[in-house]
Amino acid sequence: DSDELGYGDYSMYCSEIGDAFTDNTMYELVPDGWVLNDLDECPYDAENDADGDGVCGDVDQCPGHDDNVDTDGDSVADGCDTCLGDDAAGDSDNDNVCDDLDVCAGGDDTVDTDDDGMPNDCDVDLYLHEGNNLVSFYALGSPDGSDFSSFFAGTSVNAVIAEGTAAALSGNQWVGGLTNNGIEADRGYWLRADFSGDHTEHLQVQGQMTAPYLQDGEVVSYSLHDGGNLLSYPYSITQDLGVAIPDNASNAVDFIVGEGVAAMNLGGVWVGSLSSAETGGLRGGDGYWFVSPGLDDGETVEFNFTPPTPGVNSRAISSEMMMPIAPEGFGYTQSTQQGFYFVKNATFDGIEISEDDWIVAYNNNVVVGSWPWGGAYTTVPAMGYDNNESTAGYMTLGQIPTFKLLTANGELMDLDVVGDIDMWENNVTSVIELAGATPLPTEVSLNGTYPNPFNPSTNISFSLPAEMHVNLAVYDISGRLVVELMNEVKSASDHSVVWNAIDNSSGVYFVKLTAGNSVNTQKIMLIK
Repeated sequence: DSDELGYGDYSMYCSEIGDAFTDNTMYELVPDGWVLNDLDECPYDAENDADGDGVCGDVDQCPGHDDNVDTDGDSVADGCDTCLGDDAAGDSDNDNVCDDLDVCAGGDDTVDTDDDGMPNDCDVDLYLHEGNNLVSFYALGSPDGSDFSSFFAGTSVNAVIAEGTAAALSGNQWVGGLTNNGIEADRGYWLRADFSGDHTEHLQVQGQMTAPYLQDGEVVSYSLHDGGNLLSYPYSITQDLGVAIPDNASNAVDFIVGEGVAAMNLGGVWVGSLSSAETGGLRGGDGYWFVSPGLDDGETVEFNFTPPTPGVNSRAISSEMMMPIAPEGFGYTQSTQQGFYFVKNATFDGIEISEDDWIVAYNNNVVVGSWPWGGAYTTVPAMGYDNNESTAGYMTLGQIPTFKLLTANGELMDLDVVGDIDMWENNVTSVIELAGATPLPTEVSLNGTYPNPFNPSTNISFSLPAEMHVNLAVYDISGRLVVELMNEVKSASDHSVVWNAIDNSSGVYFVKLTAGNSVNTQKIMLIK
């Protein structure tokens, strides 16, 4: 084998092998020299064996993969086989796994976030928190969940509410109208889970996809009627509202309400917390109220959600999407009754509030919702009373919430509604503007000096309830005027002035504030 010799070394090669050409052995002239055909593993060395499978590049059937691995015996290497399994069965869901080997028919078998052997599209993993959870199921087994006792076995779920019907656990038996229908693919559900603590409880449902990606498959369909429609979202992959909802449905829906989040349709543009990438979008396993107040009685709008792009592992992304955690003392209980106020603008003392600030909704003195400021159309929930003791004192029909600003440093200040505000109603939204201002003093006061004792400067502050003439002066222990700090008309507000006593001797001094008919004095001490 002369592969180590140069291409032009034929004469040298012949002299070395002597009579080799006379024994009828086949040789081949290749770009790197003369070699025995039956010894050269890569006869076309000009294009090498980059994938290391013993097949040179120019005759490699599956570059980048091992041509020798063909598990289904169809003479196509696995790395380039578009249908692993029985090729005759086809790959109707285009996931590179033949139909006869599909674990999740209609879905993408290649995406299994939790590595439990069931692809995401057929694996619904709900992590229920204590109280009310708004959910749906994008995969269901057979039967479809009519047997409530087995469907919710091993969980703390004791009540299920759907649009217009419900079921509850009475002893060991489920009762109520919903037990006659079971869990259905197109419906959203409130699940009531009663357990103590702040942990979550796992509810897993595995089965057939409710909405295959292929449009020629059986796709769950939806029908919108006037008012609220409690619907499912039939895919495991998160989508933006504007992408998932077709135009005919978008034109009929004014707003969408999820668990503690909502979005409003402004001429085809969705705004609000549900439209935010951090907390929103339509997500697998969540349920949603689609509110269509503009439809006539008896009028319906039929639609299907736009299928997402297969192969996207958005469950890993959506699992990182979390509801904002309210500051201590300003949290609230999730209720099945909820209204939302879209704050178009919020200012304090004429300046837009900060993203570190929170807007808190109250019913009298009870916190019923809170949300961090995120700019125009920040969506503040206002929970309602749903006949559960955990929501006692929450909003009821016809009441109007009040709002406060919770600043990053913990100050709580009143916010007033600018203009009109709609009365609270379940699954209803309202657009409002909020404004607040530092409250004016109610009387003349000399608020004190800081520091005191001091050296050599101190800050003297005072408050005025109205515009008035002010005289502020410092006197020594003998009553002699030391310095006049102010003698002018000042507006209603809090004011301050600095006295630098660097040229004065140590001792006791008196600050005297004369404003209108009020006179206030305070003793201060300079120590050098």
